Amino acid sequence: MKIKRVVIFGIIVLGALIMGFGDNFMQDEYAQSIGIVLMMFGLYKTTQVWSNENYGPEEKDKEEE
Repeated sequence: MKIKRVVIFGIIVLGALIMGFGDNFMQDEYAQSIGIVLMMFGLYKTTQVWSNENYGPEEKDKEEE
């Protein structure tokens, strides 16, 4: 589970780096578009991991009762 966090953090950092320095390698619009998509994907996956950890199966069973 810890590996998943590191990979997701890497995706967020990669997106930020592409947004910051991508204009050196490609057009600025493409770099910002790709960077924001990677960052948003990483943030989405991060919230899923956090919600699964904080809202475990025990709490789901209690809520259904």
